[in-house]
Amino acid sequence: MRYQITLLLLFGFMTLAFSATQDSKGGKTGDAEESVRKLERAWLNAYEQNDAKAMDMIVGSDFLITFPNGGMQTKPQLMDSIRAPRNTANPAPKFYTEDVNARVYGDTVVLTGRVIAVYEREGKTSKEESRYTDTYVLRDGRWQVVASHLSNVAPPKKPTVSTGAPVNKE
Repeated sequence: MRYQITLLLLFGFMTLAFSATQDSKGGKTGDAEESVRKLERAWLNAYEQNDAKAMDMIVGSDFLITFPNGGMQTKPQLMDSIRAPRNTANPAPKFYTEDVNARVYGDTVVLTGRVIAVYEREGKTSKEESRYTDTYVLRDGRWQVVASHLSNVAPPKKPTVSTGAPVNKE
């Protein structure tokens, strides 16, 4: 009888542990991932539309972004740039993401992927691609981004044409 009770308790604890660590297809983990992925798009929309109100809600007060050149920007600096008048000669850039992966750690979600910025300058369309890591935390019942890091993606290498001739090293 003691063995059966111990086995029943062990089974009960295992069931609780399993339900607390649900996979990304459902439950709290899936909800967190879905919420943050939607918020990531809303954040990009706020950049595109210079929407200071949305930006203020999405970005945490302790936010810090690190750019590929090593420069950094805090939330107050970001808000100043969003509130600044946009140059009407140049249309707003459009942003989209690719290859996004999410990792959920309780009240923290880390997104990694590529962000592509498409913009027009002097009549030419340009595209910049970066790898990114964004960190979101759940605060007072809502998700906010608190850190972002961007790294340049090297342009694709052009194929080299080999002449087949040996190289003379003198």
